Amino acid sequence: MTPTEITGYKLFNKGLSNRYGQKFILNKLYKTNGPIKWGHNGFHLCHFPEDCFRFFDMAKETDLTIVKGSGEINYYDDEYNGYYDMAVCENMQILKILEREEIIKLGLNLPFYRLTRFLSTIKLDSKEINLFKEKFYNNEEIMDYIAYYQENDKEAFVKRMGSIWKK
Repeated sequence: MTPTEITGYKLFNKGLSNRYGQKFILNKLYKTNGPIKWGHNGFHLCHFPEDCFRFFDMAKETDLTIVKGSGEINYYDDEYNGYYDMAVCENMQILKILEREEIIKLGLNLPFYRLTRFLSTIKLDSKEINLFKEKFYNNEEIMDYIAYYQENDKEAFVKRMGSIWKK
C-alpha cells in the first residue's frame, strides 16, 4: 500500500513564497486540484534537505522548511543527476522554517555522498566555510569541494589530481 503521508523538505523564497509568487502560511493545509504529476501539478518536496537547493538560486534569500505531504503521493528519482527520493503530493502543510544555524548543523553531519551535494549547491559565508574546513581538514576530497564550490578555486580538483598523477 502506498503511504498517504510523507515528511520532507521544501525551499521557498524568503517569506514563504514559491517561484511563482504564491505566498504560503506556516501550519496551513494546502490542497491541489486535479491529478498530481511531477513538474506540473501538486506540491513538490525532497526527502533530503540538500536536494532542495538545486531548485533555487542560493544567492537569493530563501526559507528551507520541513513539510508534510499527504493524500496522493507520487515519487520521482532523477538518477541521471543523482537526486533521489523526491515526491509530489496532493496536499502540503509547512511544519517548520529551519534557521540558518540548523541548516549548517545538518550539513556538517551529512554522510559523504550527501555532503558533496550540499557543498555544491548551498552558498556558505566565510564563518560557515571555516566550520566545514575545521571538521573536514583531513579529507582532501571534501576540502576540494569547499575550495571549488565555496571559495571559487576552479583549479581545486586539478591541483590534487595533478599531484596524484605525478607520483
